[in-house]
Amino acid sequence: MTPTRKEMPVDSQPSAAVAVSATFTAESLAPVLRFWMRRLRLPLTIKFAPYNQVFQQLLDPNSLLNENRGGVNIVLIRLEDWLRFRSPDGPKTETLQETARYLVSCLRAASESSPSPLLAAVCPSSPEFLADAERAAHARQAEELLRSSLQGLSAVYFLKTPEIEDLYPVAQIHDPHGDALGHIPYTASYFTALGTWLARKINALRMTPYKVAALDCDDTLWQGICGEDGPEGVVIDPPRRALQEFMVAQHDAGMLLCLCSKNNEEDVLETFRAHPEMPLRLEHFVARRINWAPKPVNLEALAGELQLGLDSFIFIDDNARECAEVQASRPEVLTLPLPADAQRIPDFLRHVWAFDRLQVTAEDKQRSEMYLQGLERARLEKQAKTLGEFIAALQLQVTIQPMTPEQLPRAAQLTQRTNQMNCTTIRRTEADIQALLRTGRHEVYTVTVKDRFGSYGLTGLAIVEIDPPVLRVDTFLLSCRVLGRGVEHQLLSWLGKAALEKGLAKLEVPFVPTQRNRPALLFLESVGAKFKRPAEHGFL
Repeated sequence: MTPTRKEMPVDSQPSAAVAVSATFTAESLAPVLRFWMRRLRLPLTIKFAPYNQVFQQLLDPNSLLNENRGGVNIVLIRLEDWLRFRSPDGPKTETLQETARYLVSCLRAASESSPSPLLAAVCPSSPEFLADAERAAHARQAEELLRSSLQGLSAVYFLKTPEIEDLYPVAQIHDPHGDALGHIPYTASYFTALGTWLARKINALRMTPYKVAALDCDDTLWQGICGEDGPEGVVIDPPRRALQEFMVAQHDAGMLLCLCSKNNEEDVLETFRAHPEMPLRLEHFVARRINWAPKPVNLEALAGELQLGLDSFIFIDDNARECAEVQASRPEVLTLPLPADAQRIPDFLRHVWAFDRLQVTAEDKQRSEMYLQGLERARLEKQAKTLGEFIAALQLQVTIQPMTPEQLPRAAQLTQRTNQMNCTTIRRTEADIQALLRTGRHEVYTVTVKDRFGSYGLTGLAIVEIDPPVLRVDTFLLSCRVLGRGVEHQLLSWLGKAALEKGLAKLEVPFVPTQRNRPALLFLESVGAKFKRPAEHGFL
């Protein structure tokens, strides 16, 4: 299916590219990648490093990969290529293992200096190479060494190419004739599959992730209508079980799940109780609207309850008319009508690019729990007589400190996801933030918050530039989870004190208006309206 995505503003420069370095001739990827970059409206050109120069590209500061700012770097390894120009009687085990370790060291070095994120993948070796059981075993060990060694490495993403055969199977992968003549080891069909798969990864890296999946119930989560067939009469057939398992995986990766169904609520709740074998359980859902109101109205209510924009929502329903109503009245919601043929549901979901994730952070895994804690806070707020009483009852604890390496993925994620309390809405990758730190002029601070109900996690970020006599705030953002708690005041006050400690006389906080960051403007005006003055793209 056509990939559906939300565009993420990026600081792409005219030279920003998808830069590919491979151990084989990979230029056959060019037309496929160009097609998808146009389709995804990503302003990235396609460039290839010289043939079989992977290690040089990673280590040379003037290489294509290291000069590719604002783009995406790709490294493709075919393990047998490391033995291609060696004597057939030479060492095999030592070569593969040692070269894999050397590649890890080069990728680690690149992760510290590269201006762009790097996607690394091990491509299939030929059947002839793998026919030797010893070589096949050593190849598996080398790939596992790469996978385990690169796990968690900032700005480097190790991709699993077996996904290609699952998503885009082709009849013939290898081209022995092309491999012998020009070291072009794959068929045109496989290069198309490989390029499409890489485009999905680039899209996952650059898009603003969706946060909520709102699900219908009857003929979506199960086969049948619980109000007519009875809670015990509905069937969890294989396609719906696959859908539920898919959504559990999305939940575990940080997606918030909601129920949005035209039904009697008790019938739905009883259906969940009557089918404990279902992968999805009621505790997987952070909110629900089960009534007879129009679904666009219920989606609006869910967005309000979760304090998220409707453009963060994916809506899934089997009913084409219900989907058309949502598409017409709430076009910002990504609406996915399920195939009429239920057997096609699992394959349909696997080809929705909006669900793709390159990595899952600790905050992602805890997101549903954090939102449930938020509901407890909402109840407390209703009971409190004043805002001050509510904040005091929360027993809020705010920690502001320099960013640690472990916090880098979440820090980059916040720049990509946060819209409302975000003064400049500059979107940055892990590589972008690392590049700023290397200038020596920038510092990055994180904000973590907890209260009596639990931790909000890492919910704020400040990136500042030291430009005497000014401490200039490049990024000032807070997750919507902590808005209205006074955290923004504490962060601004902390930055003011930091400026004084550094001997700087002035703190500048730029504001660049967007359609959704008015809360940031209202906050700045509430604390410093008399200092407000026009700037090139907004205000200071």
